[in-house]
Amino acid sequence: MSTGPHPRSRAWVLPLVSALLALAAAGAMGAALPTLRPPLHPILHAPRTEAAIRRALAESPHAGDCEQCHTTHGDDQPTVYPNALTSPDDNALCARCHGTPWSGGSFAGDVLYRGTGHGASTSMIWPGPEPGMRIEIDAATKCLNCHDPHGWTDALGEIPQLAVAREERLCLACHDGSPAKTDIASELRKPYRHPTGDISGRHTGPTESQPADFGVSPLNNRHAECEDCHNPHVSRADGGSLDGTGDASKTTLGASRVLVQNGFAGQRPQYTFIAGQDTLTAPDAEYQLCFKCHSSWTTQPSGQTDLALELNPANASFHPVEAAGRNPNISAMAFAPGWSASSLTRCGSCHGSDFGSTAGPHGSSNPFLLRRPSPASSASRAMASDELCFSCHAYDVYANPAALPGTRAASRWNGPGVANGHAEHVGAAQVPCYACHVTHGSAQQPDLIATGRNPGMIAYTSTASGGTCTTTCHGVESYTLNYAR
Repeated sequence: MSTGPHPRSRAWVLPLVSALLALAAAGAMGAALPTLRPPLHPILHAPRTEAAIRRALAESPHAGDCEQCHTTHGDDQPTVYPNALTSPDDNALCARCHGTPWSGGSFAGDVLYRGTGHGASTSMIWPGPEPGMRIEIDAATKCLNCHDPHGWTDALGEIPQLAVAREERLCLACHDGSPAKTDIASELRKPYRHPTGDISGRHTGPTESQPADFGVSPLNNRHAECEDCHNPHVSRADGGSLDGTGDASKTTLGASRVLVQNGFAGQRPQYTFIAGQDTLTAPDAEYQLCFKCHSSWTTQPSGQTDLALELNPANASFHPVEAAGRNPNISAMAFAPGWSASSLTRCGSCHGSDFGSTAGPHGSSNPFLLRRPSPASSASRAMASDELCFSCHAYDVYANPAALPGTRAASRWNGPGVANGHAEHVGAAQVPCYACHVTHGSAQQPDLIATGRNPGMIAYTSTASGGTCTTTCHGVESYTLNYAR
């Protein structure tokens, strides 16, 4: 977008444009228009006077560029269009200036835009109520559904990016179940959610690229607006499931991310910021999007987990987010349907809607924005088959002592090698997974073992054929695996 007067602007244009502004204002208020002009589109917004348009335009990036879109005299154009425009009132007019991909930070050109839901869906029409609903016949897919070329203001002043509404209000006007199919608005009202609607005024636009743009220091800029994860001009529905493919969803295509170059276990990785326009640098993974806020690339709130450290494939153990796990010989029976020892997981495999109605970590009724319950407590309790761990790990193998011996044997730490293994501990002794295991990864301990919890594990040693553990529940116990690691 232009940030100042166009080189061809002339001082005499602004006085003469008063007539055009009056014409536009009259049309917005329903006044009759000269019959020698084609009829204007129906009312698009709440009434805007010439003074209101002037005030908004003065603060917008288009200030001083009237003649880029409007002609002063209709007879100097081969075709006369409504509102004295120099082209039809559609995306072609915007594209005359906004034709350079990524020049504004997030618009990648008309070809990519036409492949998005915003650029292709016949239901992509601004629904109102403020500004008013677009009701012209050809309203769908227009830039004008989200942007006002004169600028738009609210109680806080000029709305950035010439948008017709500020931050999440713009997106959730449609993404509340109508006209968009998904109801993200309801997800963001759940008890545990990204703070999209809780924090305002910190997101500065699609050109954010510095750790401080997402950190708590030197100023607190922590935020999670829709544009931090989605590029409305590029992203598209992919119909993909969260079943361990590991690839980033196309709904996040064109959003910036953070690439990691891992070192030794427990060592802070090196980071490279990848702008949204870079869709070719591999790998392109969902976790890189999350690392903008949830890693030591930025300054995190006190006590928040550095996921880049915990998911490092150089760690003694890790959930397979960045790389496949190190235990390819785990029995296929040990996994829930759709998962295997070679699966990769996404952050969204565990974090997201608890009803499964939408993909992505927008909101959940469960703490830590989890898709299923998983209390962070080692206190004795009976685990249910619908808890988070059993989304991937077979409940009968790890938690059901009544399951057939052959089923329970799919866990190495069960019979025949161990008399009282996973199923007996979890199902009979009511020891939850959390008492003995960490969630994301461990730089020191294999098998995602957790130490220091009470009740829980005091010490643990792994061997090629088994191991030894000391817990708050019993003394030193050694065991033998029932099949090789």
